Amino acid sequence: MKEQETHRLHSAPVEALLDAVRQICERHGISALDAFQESCRAFAAEKTLNVAVLGRFKAGKSSFLNHLLGREVLPVGAVPVTSVVTEIQWGSSEQACIEFLDGRRELVSVDRIGDFISELNNPQNDKQVARVLMELPALARYRGIRFVDTPGLESVLEHNTDASLEWLPKVGLALVAVGVDPPLSQHDIELIRKLSRYTPNISLLLTKVDILNPAERAQVVEFVKHQLARYWNGSVPVFPFSIRPGFEDLRLQLESRLLSEAHAGAGEQHAAILAYKLDSLLSECAGYLGVALKAAEVADSEREHLRRKLLGEQESLDDTRLALKLIVRHTAGGARKTFENLLQPEEAGVRDRLQTALRREFPQWTSSLSVATERFDDWLRARLEAEMAALSKRRRDEFIAPVRRVSRQLSQALQDFRNRLSERVLETLGVSLRTTELELPAEDPRAPDVRIGRIFDRNWELLSWAIPMPLIRGMLLNHFHRKVDDLVYINLSRLATQWNEIVGAALQAFEKEALRRLDSLIGTIEKLTASAGRQAPQIRADLATIEELRRTVKRA
Repeated sequence: MKEQETHRLHSAPVEALLDAVRQICERHGISALDAFQESCRAFAAEKTLNVAVLGRFKAGKSSFLNHLLGREVLPVGAVPVTSVVTEIQWGSSEQACIEFLDGRRELVSVDRIGDFISELNNPQNDKQVARVLMELPALARYRGIRFVDTPGLESVLEHNTDASLEWLPKVGLALVAVGVDPPLSQHDIELIRKLSRYTPNISLLLTKVDILNPAERAQVVEFVKHQLARYWNGSVPVFPFSIRPGFEDLRLQLESRLLSEAHAGAGEQHAAILAYKLDSLLSECAGYLGVALKAAEVADSEREHLRRKLLGEQESLDDTRLALKLIVRHTAGGARKTFENLLQPEEAGVRDRLQTALRREFPQWTSSLSVATERFDDWLRARLEAEMAALSKRRRDEFIAPVRRVSRQLSQALQDFRNRLSERVLETLGVSLRTTELELPAEDPRAPDVRIGRIFDRNWELLSWAIPMPLIRGMLLNHFHRKVDDLVYINLSRLATQWNEIVGAALQAFEKEALRRLDSLIGTIEKLTASAGRQAPQIRADLATIEELRRTVKRA
């Protein structure tokens, strides 16, 4: 019976519910919920329960999963190791699929995944891996769920933190790994708070308890539970854990109380998380309708005053828009200089490599001035393209760091505006308007297509017949050396310009999307506060529909 209920929750009723919400939102102009609706539809289409292991670097995430898998598959080490999100699930044959950012896929043996996911073999994700999906027949007992190993948070490697945070909306069951030293930080609390936006199923994995004696372990567990209770009412279970011999009882507790239950009820777990998301959507929709109903019940002459109380004066809204623009423009304005400073230390190394190679190659070009200039032109163009492309690839994460940073800043600024709006609605109307700002998608821009133009502006080879090479050989080599120095500087500057243009375009797209979301929210409130008295019966009917849909979700 439960399987049937889960199936029904995932199919027709969900589509019907989301269609009903869409119609209500369109009827009342609640465009601010468009992105939330799409997020719920996408999650409903996912059939596998994701069990994500998240937390600070060196918290023991990969060690825990290796122990669970019964073999050393995931890389571990004393420094930040994992650089790419790795998904692990049951499969009839053992294999790993590497998905790259450009859409390519490559099947490799499981033993080779360290070449793609470890910071040592793939520093700063230099190989441009989007994700790794590993399938193991040994995971038959966990069929229906997918384990996810995420890069460590708070390491000096910002790209690792970004990869993990961008993955959060996909989480089903979250297992937050926290080492006993220190046992809990404000960053751990903040991670759990972020996770609670996406799932109600969060547990804490207290790792490395083998370094404590039983009394200390009990004290730390009690401390962690007490700290969590300050923010959540017992909704975050704590599982002490160690991979070392002698702690089998702790591993059995985790297996029986969490993992086995997740496996046995993977479909129900997914349905419960979907229900959680749907209830949040319906709750927010009800909040907007509550604003509309209050507005419909006031006199026509008071509606403009109500709108100003909720949204503030036009100057305040203009300031909010300007603040979003300034976030982008401050970053965009300094990007070019940042990129130049990033590349400037590379100049000497590139120059020295090319000068050394030039001294080695030049003797082969000295049959004539024509041959020398042609060979030098071809050689230098090819070497500069290779050097610039390698630099672009190696420093890619640093080039796109402003894009990711602005994405987070704009998302936070929009959420702050939503929070202020919610406070005003509650204070003015007594209506609880809970709104959630979805993260702006930080899609990484593509690298520039490095091309080097012709090296010489004149056809020096036309004079080749009149100039004996033995007389000018040394002078020509010195000229080539100067040309190398000049063109290294010019093309490093050109690379900075290319990245500046690419990042600038991405930042402009973020600004446009942030302003669109802000205007959509403002437009929604303006539309709702303009509701006339004659609309009240329809609003009440739609509120009743929303409440009935919430009851349907809770019954499922």
